[in-house]
Amino acid sequence: MIFEQTQRTPYVELTARSCAIRGECYPENIAEWSGPVLEALEESMSLGSDTFKVLIELYYFNSSSAKFLFDFFEYLEETAEAGREIVIQWCYRTEDDTMLEAGEDFQEDLESCSYELVPIDVEQTA
Repeated sequence: MIFEQTQRTPYVELTARSCAIRGECYPENIAEWSGPVLEALEESMSLGSDTFKVLIELYYFNSSSAKFLFDFFEYLEETAEAGREIVIQWCYRTEDDTMLEAGEDFQEDLESCSYELVPIDVEQTA
């Protein structure tokens, strides 16, 4: 399932074995956006039992989106505790300390998921 990127929401792609979230996340109504995404996550994950890989590459999210991410990671952690292997890659731009710190904060709450902070070099254009 694909949720297309908008000016205020990230691109989200879900399959039975993976999830990718890329972009910025500050929807006007977080519940209206996050409810269907979390439902699709649960549905997608129910279709498989292999390792589930998550790639998150956010450039900005607001405080209400942080709650969505907390719920998102909580669901993944519960699934991992139940026995499914979950691999999370939190990608951040090397110059973006805010996203690095956010990734570190989420990492602290996860014990059963494999979690990796992945720096991304962004080419400087003149």
